[in-house]
Amino acid sequence: MLTENEVIQGVENFLRHKGITSRKRVMSKADAVKKEHGVDLVVKLENENKNGNWYFIEAKGNLKADGSKMKSSCNTNFRWALSQIILRINVDPRKYNYNYGIALPKSDAERCKKLIEKNWALKHLKIRLYGAFYKDGQLTAKEYLPKNIYS
Repeated sequence: MLTENEVIQGVENFLRHKGITSRKRVMSKADAVKKEHGVDLVVKLENENKNGNWYFIEAKGNLKADGSKMKSSCNTNFRWALSQIILRINVDPRKYNYNYGIALPKSDAERCKKLIEKNWALKHLKIRLYGAFYKDGQLTAKEYLPKNIYS
């Protein structure tokens, strides 16, 4: 069970270790406790010429900020996160180095993956999933790439 902020932190930690780029910058990071608006996490993995990949992530936890359990993290929150990330897509991710994703606790990501595996539109938008979890006391995430999600 993770809060939204823990999910965001897990994905940030994962992206900081992804790839071989020389710079990994967090461009913006929302705080769910403060109810900040906008994309929850924006990270740029770039080379020394400042070229690279952008990651725009919407996150949902299965615990509220106060630690109480959410009613329906997989169905309602996941669908809400999907609509949020789709409304934030402003360039064709097939032509630019923009990656859009939904982050959830890993147990929810596994279940929610089944909801979208046959979705044609999400496949072509290349929407990714991230499943956050604790490993050796540290938050991290598993990345589900479009080729591993959509059939």
